[in-house]
Amino acid sequence: MLRLATKLVAFFWRRADGPNEDAGPPRSELAEGDTKLKTVQGVVTRYCSDYGMIDDLIYFSNEAVTTKVLLSVGQEVIAVVQEDKVSNGLKAIRVEAVSDKWEDDSKNHGRGLSDSSPRVLIGCVTSLMEGAGYISQTTYFSLESVCEGFEPCKGDWVEAEYWIRPGTWNSEAISVKPLRYKRVDRVCISSLCGRNGVIDDSIFFTLDSLKLAEGYVPRRHDVVSAVVVESSQSCYVWRALCITPVKRRDPAAFEEAADESCGALLLKNKGDIEVTRMTNFGTLKEGGSKNMVVWIENKGDIPQNLVSCKLAGWDKAKQFRFQTPDKTQTCPVGSLVPVSEKERKLSDENINSLDSYQKHTTCQASESGVVNITEVSPDDCACEGEDGDKEERKLGKQVTELEPGGFIPPGGRAPIVIVCDAKNSGRCKELLLLCFSNFVIGRFLEVNVVSGEESLIAVREPFSWRKAKSSTTLTSTKTTVVVTTQKRNSRRQLPSFLPQYPIPDRLKKCVEQKIDILTFQPLLAELLNMSNYKEKFSTLLWLEEIHAEIELKEYNMSGVTLKRNGDLLVLEVPGLAESRPSLYAGDKLILKTQEYGGHVIEYIGYVIEIHEEDVTLKLNPEFEQAYNFEPMDVEFTYNRTTSRRCHFALEHVIHLGVKVLFPEEIILQSPRVTGNWNHAQDTKNDGQSTIKNRKAMKDHTKHAAKERRAGARDTPGPATFAEKSTNLGAYGDLCLTPVLTLNTVNEVQIPKVREKEFFNPLLNENQKLAVRRILSGDCRPLPYILFGPPGTGKTVTIIEAVLQVYYALPDSRILVCAPSNSAADLVCLRLHESQVLRPGAMVRVNATCRFEETVTDAIKRYCKDGEDIWKASRFRIIITTCSSAGLFYQIGVRVGHFTHVFVDEAGQASEPECLIPLGLVSDANGQIVLAGDPMQLGPVIKSRLAMAYGLNVSMLERLMSRPAYLRDEDAFGACGAYNPLLVTKLVKNYRSHPALLALPSRLFYHRELEVCADPKGVTSLLGWEKLPKKGFPLIFHGVRGSEAREGRSPSWFNAAEAVQVMRYCCLLARGISSQVSASDIGVITPYRKQVEKIKILLRNVDLMDIKVGSVEEFQGQEYLAIIISTVRSNEDRFEDDRYFLGFLSNSKRFNVAVTRPKALLIVLGNPHVLVRDPCFGALLEYSITNGVYTGCNLPPELQALQK
Repeated sequence: MLRLATKLVAFFWRRADGPNEDAGPPRSELAEGDTKLKTVQGVVTRYCSDYGMIDDLIYFSNEAVTTKVLLSVGQEVIAVVQEDKVSNGLKAIRVEAVSDKWEDDSKNHGRGLSDSSPRVLIGCVTSLMEGAGYISQTTYFSLESVCEGFEPCKGDWVEAEYWIRPGTWNSEAISVKPLRYKRVDRVCISSLCGRNGVIDDSIFFTLDSLKLAEGYVPRRHDVVSAVVVESSQSCYVWRALCITPVKRRDPAAFEEAADESCGALLLKNKGDIEVTRMTNFGTLKEGGSKNMVVWIENKGDIPQNLVSCKLAGWDKAKQFRFQTPDKTQTCPVGSLVPVSEKERKLSDENINSLDSYQKHTTCQASESGVVNITEVSPDDCACEGEDGDKEERKLGKQVTELEPGGFIPPGGRAPIVIVCDAKNSGRCKELLLLCFSNFVIGRFLEVNVVSGEESLIAVREPFSWRKAKSSTTLTSTKTTVVVTTQKRNSRRQLPSFLPQYPIPDRLKKCVEQKIDILTFQPLLAELLNMSNYKEKFSTLLWLEEIHAEIELKEYNMSGVTLKRNGDLLVLEVPGLAESRPSLYAGDKLILKTQEYGGHVIEYIGYVIEIHEEDVTLKLNPEFEQAYNFEPMDVEFTYNRTTSRRCHFALEHVIHLGVKVLFPEEIILQSPRVTGNWNHAQDTKNDGQSTIKNRKAMKDHTKHAAKERRAGARDTPGPATFAEKSTNLGAYGDLCLTPVLTLNTVNEVQIPKVREKEFFNPLLNENQKLAVRRILSGDCRPLPYILFGPPGTGKTVTIIEAVLQVYYALPDSRILVCAPSNSAADLVCLRLHESQVLRPGAMVRVNATCRFEETVTDAIKRYCKDGEDIWKASRFRIIITTCSSAGLFYQIGVRVGHFTHVFVDEAGQASEPECLIPLGLVSDANGQIVLAGDPMQLGPVIKSRLAMAYGLNVSMLERLMSRPAYLRDEDAFGACGAYNPLLVTKLVKNYRSHPALLALPSRLFYHRELEVCADPKGVTSLLGWEKLPKKGFPLIFHGVRGSEAREGRSPSWFNAAEAVQVMRYCCLLARGISSQVSASDIGVITPYRKQVEKIKILLRNVDLMDIKVGSVEEFQGQEYLAIIISTVRSNEDRFEDDRYFLGFLSNSKRFNVAVTRPKALLIVLGNPHVLVRDPCFGALLEYSITNGVYTGCNLPPELQALQK
């Protein structure tokens, strides 16, 4: 039964015939004969891409270089030299590097690649082409080198052997096999949407690359067996190579689906009947109307009975309808006849839908390839007006089906008048079905509707993506003028011993000349481990810096004039508001005078203030006074401070060792807080589950001392809890805290409302469990992970844990960090609002360049002491960003200064950035807490190379993929499927309506999220009049608009979608039944240009208070109603749909976007495009099956889902 799968498994890892010997690294042979050869050792003194010189005496070409090391000036080499008989000069016929600091294999020092074994590369397939592909962007492989039975797909994780070709300096794989694979038996196809499907809610497959049993077509709910490989496919980590059916759900439907020719047959003329093929209404203005006469002509010898004319119902807006013409009216075939205003007063109920025949005919039209058969340019049809004639004409009866007995005699013809009432912006397609006695003929009806508002945001100038020409660097003399008093920061004077960590020239050369990066750092090909940890991340940081510097150069300006603002000069930077370029206070700029007489003066300036697109600069005072509006050239420079801090942290976290960076075994420590665990814990789970799972944890845990039970004691009920609240326990006796009846703690009165075990009495069971684990520190120094899906109260839990540690452990010193100022400010604000901390307990340390105006008043009181880093370091609770934690290194603070380090939103920080605060915690007894969600937005990394080798993977996400942190339902099923000593997953969602939470819960969180939101808020829009299905607060509005770009901006926009967004905003903000405040509405769109266009439209309707922005701007926020505009609308097929979809193909962005709303989600997009993405395909499927899809016609593969 499973012959295909069995055969594939049997031969799966048998490599195809090994490469021929001549395919391996070529060996250079020494010349023999009369020529005298000599071996010399020297230094490369000149080198370019084709040739070089050794000691300015010996010439060599690239063909002579046999080492895998990229040569550079100063490189020591050994060369085999011969005398050129023609020129009498010396020429090297073989050149090898003596040594290389990046070479990790000491045995191969000084030997050419031809003498070394191939290296192993662990990477992801990043692109595919005909017969070949690339791993990690740069390593080429041929499909001939792939093991038998494995057809790679983009996103697959592979293990490859590779070598470097000396002549080209490119890496090439000589064998490729999947990194991990397995076989799964008797699993169900849980979803099938277009060409993509999902098995068991966890294994992705696409029909484009799936191997199937002969004659089998997968269908939803089929039971199958499959061979799967590890692969990054949107939100899935496995991909099916082949599936074999075990049990088919519906054989009859299976046979029907197998008929691939039915769609083409539907459009063909049959029975000697010919039907008009010109059925495209062209472009109509919204509110306008046109009609078209479709002629049916019988060219046969026998009469044909036209039983009925029907519309398939693809167009949800019902823009097409039938009408009988006057008997006296004559129209040419396919002509368009104007319709008056009164003619359009027709009830939508007159539009017929398909009866039982629909299912069959829908299948017949299901092949997307037949669409082109009837696509006709509007110019091919004669139009008689738009918006209708003003004259009234007597009309025949409007019908949707001809009366019985509609025989068309031989040679006769019958007209069918179809009216299109333009209602919805964008393109739309409907299926016309002409049902005869023995056959059916179909025609596609098409129209493109444009609205008047679209003209407000139309393309202003044609798109022309031309990079600014960089001014040619001449050998002119220059003078550099710096700020006289370089007080970039008058508030702080810190020792500036932070090393520079300059970018290696050879690495820059690799990137600039597109030389394979593995020639510089072969360690990138390896899996991350302790031995390569520093070198690998250092290289990735440099790659990101190189990309940032190159990107900044594109924004350099020429011939600009500065403005004056008092004594200061102001530079206007177009695009700055969109972070193009990205500038911050403290950044350095270089202003250059125009060249006169071969001399240029450079003025170094610093950004001191940014307001929209105006940048206030601090320059040399003499220049500021003397400047007379002369044109200047501007160069932007990259601020390397954070990068240098990351490099510094890499050097200082090695002491944390494998226990923190690569945790494997769990050694239970004595608890930091001892005494009676007096917890009102989740009685439904924990009292028994911890005992039940203790045995399972033994397999994952090695005990340092006698095994003890952690957190498994019986839980008192609320009554017991209340009784104990009247008694203050000592800090050492874990009454988990301030159950305090003492009126004061360190002269601070504890509010009566907190006379409970926890400061926050509203914490749920999982939140309380996390606080206990953090306070106890059972597995320190292993990082403890607080896994917080959207809306589950992650930050609330962090606040409680910080307060508990502060009061229960008097010797503690706590560092709380986050990647951004906004996230750090939120923690500070929540701690302030707790009203538990005494003055002087907490300090907020800001970056040196942060403006005081950007800090809220509630937080400012904590920032003053943060200006003195020495003083701030002595506070017991210190809040700052991950980067600014590096300030403590500069005053000599080192390992062990902090007992606890909390990193909130840890999933958004790159691993080197996360290491900055971790390097300050005690390596023996410190407690690290990483809080975040690996399924939401990760670090912002712009270098494709750095991403390919893992810089975009946060430390939180990497740790959760390690065995100790992995999900294990068998071992820990009763306590959240994770080892409770290391991970607590919060599952109670306090934000969203159940209908909005169901899909992300299934796609990203194993269906574990529980709805706990306040019903009053999340049900407030269930009666909104525009909901397609009352009581279900989701709308997927299909819009087949047109994507466009303008000017020099590469950003996309979609006018039809922008107009529809504006209309939904008006309906919500000015609705009669359910009016929503503008501040409760958010609009998310992935493209800056679409943001700009939507803001223009909202400004015209006085709704500027509605927030419009990218997904990144909405992370961590929530709104009553969210509208998403997806923009992309090009329906042409691409070899790589995910590349075409761009931002839309990022599952983490999708997750953040759809989990922002509390009561209503509206998604606008082109279903014909979005169906290609697994996440948006799932959303389409969910919307259609629940009856909340509206708008344009669906692609054929989704029409069967409609009820």
